[in-house]
Amino acid sequence: MTLNIRLELFVKDLQRSVDFYKNVIQLELSSQNENSAMFKAENLNLLLTQEDVISNNHYFSEIKTSRKGMGVEIILVVPDVQSYYQRICEMQIELESELKQQEWGMTDFRLTDPDGYYLRITSPKK
Repeated sequence: MTLNIRLELFVKDLQRSVDFYKNVIQLELSSQNENSAMFKAENLNLLLTQEDVISNNHYFSEIKTSRKGMGVEIILVVPDVQSYYQRICEMQIELESELKQQEWGMTDFRLTDPDGYYLRITSPKK
């Protein structure tokens, strides 16, 4: 069975988030309109949606006033984590943790997107 994942993140400033995922994370922008943008990569579709579309009685209505993604870690596996890390450092993006070999055998670093969603950029498992 092939599983495709579609992840939706509600964002405060759509264009700022599009720029981050396109230029920093290097995802391919598939489509964009006034309220949303779609990125596609193999088995992942990432949908960014302007948080203003959330009504006051929606399940996510508190997202407008709370820290986004609390308790969720978005893990991105990249083929060359060292090069990815160096490029992001050269862009002077603030990191949550530096590049580190983890006890479970993978190498990773962490950062947050413009809305505070927590991202771990990691090497493939060997």
